[in-house]
This record gives sequence, C-alpha cells and structure tokens, in this order.
Amino acid sequence: MANSNLPVPNSHFEPLYRQTYNSYGDIAAVGLTQDNRVGNAQKVNNARLINANSPKGILAGSVVAVSGSGEIGPAAGDSTTVYDAVVGVAVNDALGNPFESSSALGSNKVVYAHGSGTVFKTDIYETKQTGGSTDIVYTAGEKMYASRNGLLTNVLGLTAANQAAITAGSPYATVIGILLQKPTTTDPWMVVQMKI
Repeated sequence: MANSNLPVPNSHFEPLYRQTYNSYGDIAAVGLTQDNRVGNAQKVNNARLINANSPKGILAGSVVAVSGSGEIGPAAGDSTTVYDAVVGVAVNDALGNPFESSSALGSNKVVYAHGSGTVFKTDIYETKQTGGSTDIVYTAGEKMYASRNGLLTNVLGLTAANQAAITAGSPYATVIGILLQKPTTTDPWMVVQMKI
C-alpha cells in the first residue's frame, strides 16, 4: 500500500468526495481543551455524545472557525462573530486520550476539510434544539449551520436573542453545507455537501 500524506480521519468523519484539506494557522488553546459533555443543555443532552469520557478538544466532524489572527478553533460559543468565521469541518479529533499520539497537540494544527463540492459523512451533530429538550428532525436538502457547540445542525443556533437577530436579517448564519442524506435510527450518519 502506498503511503499518503493525507490525515487519517477519526471514526466520526468520513470524506466521500474531497476538495481541500487545510491546516493553516495554529490551533487555539480552547481547541485542545473544550469539554464536549459539560455545558449548556443542548450539549449535555446530545444523544450523539453519550460517552461521558468523550475526549476534550475539537472532535472530528465538528465545525471549526477563525478564532484569532492565524488561529483556528472550534466554532463554539454564543458570540455571533464566530459564526461568520467558519472555515470547515475537522477531519481528526484535536486531542484524544492522554496516552494516545495527537497530531494536533504535536503540530499545533487542526486539519479541516473545506471547499464547495466536498461531500462527507459524520455521526457527530446536534440532536436537540437550543433549549436542550426538543429533538431535531433532519430533512434531506436542508441548509446546515454551526451550532453554539460547534456541531452541525439545521437550527440557526446561538442564543434566542441572536437567533431573533438572524431571522431579522443579521448575517450570523454561515451555511456550512446542504444535507444530502439524513440520519435515521438505523443509520446515524448524515451526509453533507459543503458550501464553504
């Protein structure tokens, strides 16, 4: 088998048609330390992140954004500024278990996929509305956005006040892609074609 310089995707991200992988910029410190199980009700009640021992840091299949000059981090938080700065979807977990080798920790980079036409599968996405109790129903053909937790969702996300501003025409809702195949109870993977 020939060697490849392409990153080996973690189990939560599978590229089907790839345009570009990028690793420009250093990973923001929060990209290595964010807790994927503790936080708002939407995150805590996410049925796709049921493992209480989920690794900290950016997870493969989550959305990443510019977080500072020359820095890439998770597209997470209730700040409206991060949602217009999304650049792609992480290919690898930024940090695994302490005993594992982590390319992000070693290189201070996060590899992300981007480019209109890139098609990928992921089983990491939001399963609850922003309040954390109502299930999200996905439909093929929907626009996909970054949630306040940095995961794919069909809900505009953010806090209620910011969502009202988006509905009124504010620009804080970058379309990540279009849902090609919705997840089901028998097949939890969604397929998305990127628009960024």
